[in-house]
Amino acid sequence: MTSLTESGGGRPDGPLGYVVFDDDGTERRVPVFDQLFVGRECAGISEARRLVIPDPEISRTHLEIRLDAAGDRAFVIDTSTNGTLVNGMRLERAVPRPLRPGDEIRIGDVALTFRSARFKAVHRTVTRATRTRISRTAMVMVVGDIVNYSTISEVTDERVVAEGLHTLWSEVGLVLRAHQGTLNHYAGDAIFAIWEANRFTDAAKRAIGFALDANRLVGELAPTLPLRSPDGSPIHMGWGVVTGMVALAAMTRSVEAVIGDSANVAFRLAGLAGRSGRAAVLVTGGVRRVVEKDFSWGEGEKVEIKGRRGTETVFPAIGGDMSEPAAAL
Repeated sequence: MTSLTESGGGRPDGPLGYVVFDDDGTERRVPVFDQLFVGRECAGISEARRLVIPDPEISRTHLEIRLDAAGDRAFVIDTSTNGTLVNGMRLERAVPRPLRPGDEIRIGDVALTFRSARFKAVHRTVTRATRTRISRTAMVMVVGDIVNYSTISEVTDERVVAEGLHTLWSEVGLVLRAHQGTLNHYAGDAIFAIWEANRFTDAAKRAIGFALDANRLVGELAPTLPLRSPDGSPIHMGWGVVTGMVALAAMTRSVEAVIGDSANVAFRLAGLAGRSGRAAVLVTGGVRRVVEKDFSWGEGEKVEIKGRRGTETVFPAIGGDMSEPAAAL
């Protein structure tokens, strides 16, 4: 039987729909309120808004179902490594796909059916409203990722994990604010921060400064946290810094999705940093060219980025003149 974590306390009044699946011949119904995250861990997500499927082929946070009751709209958003199918069609990563009652969502060998008495309106893929809510902009992005988090979460009490992450992200958030970055979101074991180039002429400098300062903070804070690496040592993180053009898509009044290849590279780069002898902060060649004289650098390395053809040359950022937070504009 598949082991699943279903909704618990802290949920809104009444589900707007259900995710239905076959569990050894028995139909199981998981309520969906405003959001439902589905994945192998869904760390940091409340019980009411997560469905955990302990399958190694399913990503830690594989997808999100998002319901907009006021707009009569439902979406599914893939955030996985191995992909998501809806009615047999593979989703583009991080791009919201309209969802209607009866649609089948397949992740790995698990088939989930979305059921609801609502969200039956036909979604138009191109409308004037959509055009006004999507913009394209140059951006510098930083992703920080906890090394060996999957193993840590498997051997650590979930309350210890939750408390450790709360302390860690609260402190890192203060450093981010000092460097005037914008928190896009936390994803359990990772932080995603952005600087818009049209707002900050020194966006790349601020971003690298943040990554270096945040990494130093983690080094100081980690020994005080009960959250530990599998060998008992303090946790550590890898940081990826990337620049590029992205699309900003307003999902709700308070949530904005950053969509594009550059965002994907930032997550992949963070997954390489701080591992296999690499420095904790890695930046792409495009970022280094902009701030080459402002920081000290290690030797460049050609690496393969999952999901891309060819290689990317990346450089370790060792230090620089941004050890103090940038002055407020």
